[in-house]
Amino acid sequence: MSTAPVVEVAKKSATVYSLGAEHEPIARVTPGSRLRIETELNIGDVLHSMDEPFDPAMVQLPFVNPATGPIFIEGALPSHALVCDIEEMELLPPGFTALIPTFGPFVDWIRHREFGDHARVVDVQDGHVLWDAHRRIPVSPMVGVIATAPQVGSVSTVDNGTHGGNLDVQEMGPGCRVILPIEVEGAHFFLGDCHAVQGDGELCGMGAIEIRTRTTVTLDLIDRPPALRWPRVETATHIGVVACARPLEDAFRLAAEGLVAWMVSSYGFQVAEAVMLLGQVAEARCTQLVNPKYSYIVKVEKRWLGDG
Repeated sequence: MSTAPVVEVAKKSATVYSLGAEHEPIARVTPGSRLRIETELNIGDVLHSMDEPFDPAMVQLPFVNPATGPIFIEGALPSHALVCDIEEMELLPPGFTALIPTFGPFVDWIRHREFGDHARVVDVQDGHVLWDAHRRIPVSPMVGVIATAPQVGSVSTVDNGTHGGNLDVQEMGPGCRVILPIEVEGAHFFLGDCHAVQGDGELCGMGAIEIRTRTTVTLDLIDRPPALRWPRVETATHIGVVACARPLEDAFRLAAEGLVAWMVSSYGFQVAEAVMLLGQVAEARCTQLVNPKYSYIVKVEKRWLGDG
């Protein structure tokens, strides 16, 4: 963990709902800077106490997943990649989850009839989500939206792509290094849509425990790795690649392709050798099925990357 002083980055009253270089930077930092970034709830400035009930009218598409940013990194160019080390996530309850018609993987696109409107506003205490009187779910904090600006135009904070965006990948929490492509000068970094915990697939649409946070990260630059196209993740035990697409199998294929390219360029594998090894030891899953494009992570334990 860096010992550099922390730059406080407060959320703004007018948070952004698109990820692009057209936004005026809210902070300018040098490589190696540590930042404590305040993030807003995914549906905005509502639900500030356990006594405030959820109302479906609070969800005003496309104004969801407000991101804090952009943060301009001095000297960042497309010849670089952005390295974001997620150090700590302070959860600011309450949190909530919701099941709303037309959200989630069980949508009836014709009749718009599903389970009706349901929600749960929850407290978080002592490292647990207080689900009900009997169930306490251990927290596993994660960042839902993490991105740099795309090369051209902007992308909704609901969507995702090679720039990152609304990835909803559980690995992207404290102790994780995220490596993002840079496409514009200054990188223009965004972060938001944080969760206290999320199950695979995000089955109920707003399937995570959505929550405000103060998230501490270190931002740095490296030379852009060969074949870096999709976001990469590194933890103490694994490396992995996240890709987004529809249909689901394309997201899996793109993530696997990205991991093979990483193994070839950084760990000395031949392509066929990497594919055959991953056929035995790869770990892969869909982390969300609710965004415009699905997210898939393919990862491998670091112990398989050395000489044995």
